[in-house]
Amino acid sequence: MTAQFNDLFQYQEKEFAVAGISAGELFKPSDFGLYPIPASTACWRGYVAIFAIADAHLVLNSLSVNLQESQAPTINGILPQEPSDRFKLFNNVYKDLNHRLYYTGGLLIGHEFIRDLYVHMGFHPAWKYKTVVELFFESGRLTGEFDRSERAAQIR
Repeated sequence: MTAQFNDLFQYQEKEFAVAGISAGELFKPSDFGLYPIPASTACWRGYVAIFAIADAHLVLNSLSVNLQESQAPTINGILPQEPSDRFKLFNNVYKDLNHRLYYTGGLLIGHEFIRDLYVHMGFHPAWKYKTVVELFFESGRLTGEFDRSERAAQIR
């Protein structure tokens, strides 16, 4: 199995990979009437989401999704755009959604993937990143943030 595209998280003006979720899912494409199909062997889910924190609240900021349908629905009144070079595997890209999510649980995000730890399979866990941050949310509201980089280094 090919290594899969992680969802992303914009945090402190950097792009992190979502590397662990403690409870359930952050969101479901079907909640928006989207039913993705695989974009490639590196993205069996058929989508990549970019999350962020806005006004101390978890938001879905962007969504790149591969759909079989020719007409994609609006999300927050926003229609998808043509894909950029970065997400050219997807046929629909939603930008600047700022859609509030009501997730409760923890989230591990990682920055600066350590290339020597690459494995050609699944999603890469948090300990494979130099910088690891744990975020906690209650009904979407950010309630805690902790640097777990030292612990990730110990695991390595």
